Amino acid sequence: MADILLNTAELITVLPPRDRPEAFLRDRYFSTTVLSDAEEIVFDKILPDRELAPFVHPDVPGKDSANRGFKATSFTPAYVKPQNTLRPRGNMIRMPGERIGGNVTPAQRYAYNLATMIDDQDLRITRREEFMCSQALRTGQVIVQGEDYPTQTVNYQRDPGLSIVLTGTDRWGETGVDPFDDIEAWIQLLVDTDGFTGREVLLGGAAAGFLKKSERFLKALDNRRQDGGVMQLGPVSTGAENKYYAVLGSIGEVTFVQYSQPYTVAGVKNNFWPTNGVGVFDPFGFMGHFAYGAILDNQVLQAIERFPDMWHERNPSRTIVQTQSAPLPIMPEPNASLFALVR
Repeated sequence: MADILLNTAELITVLPPRDRPEAFLRDRYFSTTVLSDAEEIVFDKILPDRELAPFVHPDVPGKDSANRGFKATSFTPAYVKPQNTLRPRGNMIRMPGERIGGNVTPAQRYAYNLATMIDDQDLRITRREEFMCSQALRTGQVIVQGEDYPTQTVNYQRDPGLSIVLTGTDRWGETGVDPFDDIEAWIQLLVDTDGFTGREVLLGGAAAGFLKKSERFLKALDNRRQDGGVMQLGPVSTGAENKYYAVLGSIGEVTFVQYSQPYTVAGVKNNFWPTNGVGVFDPFGFMGHFAYGAILDNQVLQAIERFPDMWHERNPSRTIVQTQSAPLPIMPEPNASLFALVR
């Protein structure tokens, strides 16, 4: 078999068109990509200014006002670098779908195995990005921790009042609790906290089920349906491949979305969005970015989201395949988001 070694540009084109995890949170709330030419990522926040203009006598000079300032924060993100080893024996094993006994060459299997590894590494990085976005939206901060990396917290300073946990008889599903009352209160809370307008409500599966039991919510949906709106009043299943989210409908200017997507850590299954989780967002005011720090490698001298690489080891013979990335979600306006655990 020929000694095949692809460069980074060639490896990027190897990615096959396969079903992928959906970066729903990243693409919906952190849709602007920022590529940093430096290892360190710097992001600015313009400080709010809600001062009233002071009254003065017409014959008195105007008084100087404080200029609007901004706060600069910097962070050097940790790398993620999933790695796989392709051993010669793996190129002698029948590929999925290949007839028993084999009908392709070891070189063709090598190319298939290489493409699969690069694609799987990209999927794992995408899941990590989705987890970081979920953590930012739920907690107002991102905790970066890993093997041989000191734990660091990137705190976007979201108002603590925008992180809510319902307890006892206040939980959704308890007698006398109307979930739609809470939704309306939380939308108003975004306005009162920092002047943002809640236009989107993101619900886990169980939270969506509780909300659909609210008579006030159903009446509002019925009124909307009379105007020609399409509402998902019946059971909605999310979490299966290619069906991670569903738009339930809109009431006024507020859109309701149900979201569920699984991932695993050491074989233990989790979900990016808690089933009893509810987020209220102002997508226009939130202005989330997703940034990538530069990869310190002599082969790449430009900002890049993914840096796939491969190299050979001779004794024993094997090919090492690796993809590096330095991702970080950024919340310029963290108070345009609210998260609540309703049960």
